[in-house]
Amino acid sequence: MTNHRVIVKSWYSVMKLNGSFVLADVKHDKDTGAVSYPTVAIYSSELKLISDLINLMVKRAVFLKRINNTNELLKEINHCGELCQIAMNKINNIEG
Repeated sequence: MTNHRVIVKSWYSVMKLNGSFVLADVKHDKDTGAVSYPTVAIYSSELKLISDLINLMVKRAVFLKRINNTNELLKEINHCGELCQIAMNKINNIEG
């Protein structure tokens, strides 16, 4: 089983490992430019991963003030859901 990472919104990394899903942050070292992927959580269910990932991405967008009203919030939720679907399709194609 391969363990290819799929980057979502350049903020998070998702991969499938031994039947589980691994969610990680994407961290860039300012001095060396090296990229690391510290694990945020491991999930046994694709649905639980997607739920948490959408929540994390929306929270980050609110924190960064990219969302200022409920209409923008709804658009961001839909956009994040689409990104998660694309990521899971990639993971499943890699694994399949």
